[in-house]
Amino acid sequence: MSDSSVLKPDDGRQLSREWLVARIVVIGGCIIALLAIVWFGWAQPELQRRDALARLREHNREMAVAATQLCKSGLGAAQNFGIVPTYAQLSGSKVYITSVQGRYICVAATHAARYLVAVDLLCRDVNAGRCISLFSVVQGNGAVLYRRQS
Repeated sequence: MSDSSVLKPDDGRQLSREWLVARIVVIGGCIIALLAIVWFGWAQPELQRRDALARLREHNREMAVAATQLCKSGLGAAQNFGIVPTYAQLSGSKVYITSVQGRYICVAATHAARYLVAVDLLCRDVNAGRCISLFSVVQGNGAVLYRRQS
């Protein structure tokens, strides 16, 4: 009859190995948990923030290009109608939004005068001439040079 409750001399070493393995598992688990907290709490949000900033910069660049194209088309239409001199150029890169949806105002200037060119964006493709319609041209002093009949 063998009594399993009695320790054999071999059991002490076996028990110490089991405790060593248990400590390694617990410490390793804590280290993995700490690494997961650092990754999901700090590193990953930082990467997401950088990605969002890069997308925002790209979006802003695309919008600036579209605004410049919109203003160039509006100024070109005003010059083709003979309202604004052919040597007039865009003044700055700002596009002003009006209270009318799809209507934008660009500033053009010559050495002697300043013009506010209002254009209507009829569709999303600013490169297509049919999408941009000249609405009005107002001199810097408030004199209306052109206004499209609605």
